Amino acid sequence: MIDFVIDYFAEMTWLRLCVLIGTVTGLIVMILQIKQHIALWYFNIVSASLLGIDFVATEMYAYAAFQLYYIIVSIYGLYLWKKGRSENGSEMPIQRMKAKHWLTSFTFVVIVSAVVSFVLKKTGSEIAVPDAIITSLSAVATFRLTQKFLEYWYFWIAADSLYILLVLYIADPDLYPTIILYACYVISAIIGIITWRKLYAKQQNMCD
Repeated sequence: MIDFVIDYFAEMTWLRLCVLIGTVTGLIVMILQIKQHIALWYFNIVSASLLGIDFVATEMYAYAAFQLYYIIVSIYGLYLWKKGRSENGSEMPIQRMKAKHWLTSFTFVVIVSAVVSFVLKKTGSEIAVPDAIITSLSAVATFRLTQKFLEYWYFWIAADSLYILLVLYIADPDLYPTIILYACYVISAIIGIITWRKLYAKQQNMCD
């Protein structure tokens, strides 16, 4: 492991530098999500931009294309979170997904996964299906975060777990640092669920 780290930095390229910076900013986003800090959207824009460059270089086209989506949604999320703040400056309240939200989310995942995987197969991608599923799950998770739904964490757990398995399957050294990032995402999602549940319960008690 130590030899790999030494070799990795010894053979540093601009692409690997993008991954490293994107990974660091991604880890910051992970922490800020748990804390419900609005600054997460700024860091998400930076992380999505840098990782998008790497995904293009490694031919993960669907996931790369959706980095632009993440940037746009981050701007939208920043707007909603600022607008959702109360007059006393407290953060936008946490919400819970209802049946209609689950239905639209899963419908989106199924349709987008099918369309994107079909397109990617036409381009000769060998990872079209998992790439498309990961992309659609991540897209739903990010959008539900803008609305501050507690259940958005579940979509991240599914997407990040599948991503780790995909990178291990591809076995591209340039992507290995992102395994650490996405493993931390899974752990943070579990912590996030626990933390947000407590905050939501406290929030409800204050409303009673």
